Amino acid sequence: MSRHSSRIVGERTPAPVAVIGVGCRLPGAHGPGQLWELLRSGRDATRSAPEDRFPVGTVVPAGGSRGGFLDGVEEFDAGFFGIPDDEAAVMDPQQRLLLLTAWEALEDAGADPRRLRGGRSAVFVGQSHADHWERLRDARAGALDLDCLVGGHQRSLLAGRLSFHLGLHGPSVTLDCAQASSLAAVHLACMSLRAGESELALAGGANLLLSTTATDVFASAGVLSAGGRCRFGDADADGFVRSDGVGVVVLKTLDRAVADGDPVRAVILGSAMSHDGATKKRVTDPSADGQALAMRWAYQDAGITPGDVGYVEAHGTGTRIDAVELGALTEVLAEGRPPGRPCPVGSVKTNVGHCEAAAGVAGLIKAVLCLEHGQVPPSLHFRTPSPFVDWDRLPLVVPTSPQPLPSVPGRPAIAAVNGQGMSGTNVHVVLGGWAGSATRPLPDVPEAFPDRLGSPPRHQWHLRCYPLAGAAPSPHGD
Repeated sequence: MSRHSSRIVGERTPAPVAVIGVGCRLPGAHGPGQLWELLRSGRDATRSAPEDRFPVGTVVPAGGSRGGFLDGVEEFDAGFFGIPDDEAAVMDPQQRLLLLTAWEALEDAGADPRRLRGGRSAVFVGQSHADHWERLRDARAGALDLDCLVGGHQRSLLAGRLSFHLGLHGPSVTLDCAQASSLAAVHLACMSLRAGESELALAGGANLLLSTTATDVFASAGVLSAGGRCRFGDADADGFVRSDGVGVVVLKTLDRAVADGDPVRAVILGSAMSHDGATKKRVTDPSADGQALAMRWAYQDAGITPGDVGYVEAHGTGTRIDAVELGALTEVLAEGRPPGRPCPVGSVKTNVGHCEAAAGVAGLIKAVLCLEHGQVPPSLHFRTPSPFVDWDRLPLVVPTSPQPLPSVPGRPAIAAVNGQGMSGTNVHVVLGGWAGSATRPLPDVPEAFPDRLGSPPRHQWHLRCYPLAGAAPSPHGD
């Protein structure tokens, strides 16, 4: 075990896992550098839906007209990945954007993807919604072929395509744990690496709002924000805002990453996943007991005293379930925490909205950036503390301006990411800072390998437009 990891966690068996690369496409931010600038400056990237996003004649329900939307979801460099145009045209854009983002994450890691071909590299990705299949079926009046089925309906292809086009032989899994999906993917990737099943892992998730079907259901259930803001912890919190998002992290065991000379951005010290079980009335109800179990198991796995955690990236949706999550965090993080040292807690959803299956990896990337920069950015839209939370009892504080990331003297800072899904799945991931990461540059456009398959750098993708099935005419006429 490395000197760094033993300094953080003491004697323990599980191997820490290094985050060596990050790729993301989130509302208002293409790449980790842009994301950090958005977070640091306290900007809200949600907006009204683009005019050409939904099928012709779509009526967007009240509370669903505002969200976190990516631009260019119809653009893809099919030729780079050797995909014929007719196949690319029916591919779920979630598959296409995941391919682009994963490649960018590998570039960020300084990894030549050609050298992964034939090796034991794993892919674990989360996906919940397959809106593209619904649009494709309607646009073609049911006249579908195998390419349509593979491209839009089979969720297994989200991971399968990535493994196929990169030539990876390790585990390849698409999983659906609802809103906990991508954080669960990170947890399973860490387990695969620790077990020696894989040597490198790509973990993350994708979410694109291409239909209003789920939005209609969420609006009817009253969980969408009428004001179009995710107000985590605030008295005026009235629901969440749906959003697009794609995120991928590149992982290796810490010892292997150090031996290979990889750029370590942060270290995953431990993680755990739980289910609420029969601790509630309905399967979709949140459970503080179930969440607290995942937290305790994660800190046990990491060898960390909960009181030493300097920042928590909460699931933080801006709904009343925030009170349940904050209650669980209070129960666990109070253990060993000195009086007068509250733990900052925030939510990236206040900046980019709730990207559902990709929400967990978005929160993880934010936590990695906080550790790299030694700073906690503001959690937005927090004005009046929620009356549903006993703030006087909480060893937590919601930062409304940038502040230094708290740490225990003599050791790197520690952050945690909490995730939960309406399926009852809970995931908690514990991360530690890395001594060299604070000085590492964070380019939005990493330098590409000069001989990389003869391909252009990331910012020179040869993008072609593949219009969304049944899309309304572009307001720009193209």
